[in-house]
Amino acid sequence: MTHPLAVFAGSLTTPAPDRTIVADRREIVSGLLVSAGVWKMFESGSFSHGTAVPVHSDVDYMARTDLDRKPTLPTTALRRVREALEPSPSVRSVRVSSPAVKVEFWSPPHFEIAPAFFQGVSGGDDVFHIAGPNDEWVLSAPAAHNRYVTAQNDRLGKKAKPLVRLLKAWKYHTGAPISSTYLELSTAKYLSTEASVLYSVDVPAMLRRMIDAELAPMNDPLGIVERIRACSSEENRLAALDGMRRALTSLAKADEAETAGNAGIYWSHMADLFGYGFPYPNW
Repeated sequence: MTHPLAVFAGSLTTPAPDRTIVADRREIVSGLLVSAGVWKMFESGSFSHGTAVPVHSDVDYMARTDLDRKPTLPTTALRRVREALEPSPSVRSVRVSSPAVKVEFWSPPHFEIAPAFFQGVSGGDDVFHIAGPNDEWVLSAPAAHNRYVTAQNDRLGKKAKPLVRLLKAWKYHTGAPISSTYLELSTAKYLSTEASVLYSVDVPAMLRRMIDAELAPMNDPLGIVERIRACSSEENRLAALDGMRRALTSLAKADEAETAGNAGIYWSHMADLFGYGFPYPNW
């Protein structure tokens, strides 16, 4: 019998968006961004990387510009991108959601555009400055980090990315204010010393690991960028920690109910974490 967590993890696979629609919308966005000095856009996030969560994940792009065009503050770059995209009748709304500008069309898929200023190359991978907390620039190496996560996923029988999607599903359902990038990289780093993945063990293990670290900024496992922050503010860090502690309590109660064979109580606690879409066990 397949465990409900494994069933749920399998259900979180996001179908690829219609490439014709994406290409048409990318052409519109790219044309408008010429006024903001952008000369290249590329997919950089969870949709192309395989860690997107249905309903919640947009198509993520970096809008690449040379370093000599970088303003002093990220808010200036984000404002320029927002203002460049506002005139289009194809776009329903545009708003800043640092480190990106969220572009909502009249129907999915929606885009997130992160202004990125080319900083250099490390080990053959491009490195960029993007918006960070406190209106500061931070380094980002999306290709290198995506490859790092994929390596663990391949080594562990394609189970690392589903574990990331489970943690993201918890984040989105509960509103935990934690960075998706932090979740991905901290999960991959944890799994780098593991021989296998068992979702019922590794979901609580990851939560405990992050709680024990108090969501402190983590070292880049590849040593390319500066320390990677979990949250955008101290207030969000404390809120995310509270949410993780509540999640561990729910998982412990669900485990007790599973041991007792009480499917209803088990499902109730898991639905608290992941929503009503969590599958009811057939015990």
